Amino acid sequence: MKQLPYASKIGNGSTQRSIAQSPQPAIDGGQVEHRSLIFTYFTKADATTEILYNGDRMWAKVTLTLETAGPVAVGQSSALVPVLTGTGQLLETGVPTVFDVAKGNIIYIASTSINRVKVVLSPYPWMETIVGRIGAVVASLSGTVTAAMEAVRSRTSKL
Repeated sequence: MKQLPYASKIGNGSTQRSIAQSPQPAIDGGQVEHRSLIFTYFTKADATTEILYNGDRMWAKVTLTLETAGPVAVGQSSALVPVLTGTGQLLETGVPTVFDVAKGNIIYIASTSINRVKVVLSPYPWMETIVGRIGAVVASLSGTVTAAMEAVRSRTSKL
């Protein structure tokens, strides 16, 4: 019977324990979520609110720089029109505006004229670890507090 070739997750190397080896570098560059994304966004002149960032990454630093005259408003509310009413943050020409955005938060953009906005999405992969650990600590503490409350209730009910 002929053996079919397969891709090993361990990689090529000796299985002898007496031979020292170091792991080979990964072939792929990692997950898409851990890569920066840079692009230019052109607003429309029809004064409608559009989604600029859909919140698909776990945590991201979103940097926006208006490259034309404006006015351009951005914010988490979809009600940004009329642009100059103060319902969003107005972008200043040539001044980077930075937002730290958690997953699921959407950034909207609106303008009354055609404008060019430079967008840089940078990941915070370490933020996932921090949030996960904080969540584990909170869950552990809440479990401990719940157990203590149950112990107090059982003792007071016996009195």
